[in-house]
Amino acid sequence: MIFLWHGRITFSTIMRHAIFIALVGTTLVAGAAAGDSGLLVESYGKLLFVRADGTGRVLSDSTNSAALSPDGQTIAFTTSSQVLSIMSVAGGPTKQIVKLPAGSHFGQIGWMKDGRSLLYEGEGGHLFIILTSQDGSIPRDLGPWYQGFSVSPDGSAVVHAVNSPVSGLEVLDIPTGRRTLIHKTGKVVWNAKFAPDGQWIAYEMTFRDPPRTKNDEPDCTPPSIGLRLYSMRTKADVAVTISAAPRDWNNVKSFDWSPDSKRLALTAGTTDCDYPGSANGVFMTSVDQKAQIRVSAGEMSLEPVFSPDGTALVFVDFSDPPAKLIRYDIATRNRTVFRRGSETDNFYHLLDWK
Repeated sequence: MIFLWHGRITFSTIMRHAIFIALVGTTLVAGAAAGDSGLLVESYGKLLFVRADGTGRVLSDSTNSAALSPDGQTIAFTTSSQVLSIMSVAGGPTKQIVKLPAGSHFGQIGWMKDGRSLLYEGEGGHLFIILTSQDGSIPRDLGPWYQGFSVSPDGSAVVHAVNSPVSGLEVLDIPTGRRTLIHKTGKVVWNAKFAPDGQWIAYEMTFRDPPRTKNDEPDCTPPSIGLRLYSMRTKADVAVTISAAPRDWNNVKSFDWSPDSKRLALTAGTTDCDYPGSANGVFMTSVDQKAQIRVSAGEMSLEPVFSPDGTALVFVDFSDPPAKLIRYDIATRNRTVFRRGSETDNFYHLLDWK
């Protein structure tokens, strides 16, 4: 598998095929809190769904990407045969939504807020929207697209980070197809996400380029990436600085919004040639950055995801192999090992939690 730094098939894509916990491993506590409907997990291409009581099952043996519907009851997923399908989390038959022609590949997939349509990156690098309720539905082509998307809370628009002809944040109005560059940056940007209330867009931006080498000698060092917040109301843009992190842990590798839009959880660590690098930690910050805390205790913790009710985080820790899935209670600040992997199955990825 080849990962490109400026594709950007990097942190978020690597994680899609990487960090999580062995969901066929040993359950150490009695599942997640009541009201947490389930975890969607990829384990070396296998798609699993794990309920709050800790029970889980394999949904697909070959999965490239997947997403839970807004109500958490239906799963959309793509396979290596470039088919996009949906199925109930309760089981039953799968329904094929679209199959791409030979030579085309799916990028990100995601649900619209009403749960009736899917967005996907597909043929020709374009973004499409398609109804799931009608057999033979024709997808609507929304035009050329670049590196993922995030749907606005009202479902009327999508945002993505763009780097050509300029770098910044571009919003596509779905009803009209009109595109607007709402924010221009001077550096390469990645991975833009609307806050659940629509008032902010969090995104990643390169703040330090790889070092120049002498005599054009190759250097594997990637760029260092920071997290920034763009206000939809004031149009102001600020860097997120984690004061609780060690000085050299300034490379942001993933982030997640809390359901109430008041907090962000993120992975910050060192900048290294390999992934995940030599050290990483999970941190939580308020949007105004006045309240910050280090959530993880070890030095190899990644991929925090908020619970649907916003009372907890789950993240992966493999500071002491095998990997562990740790639940962090925000009110009590207690950490609990939720699941433990085996020595042969300890490199997995949490896709969704609803």
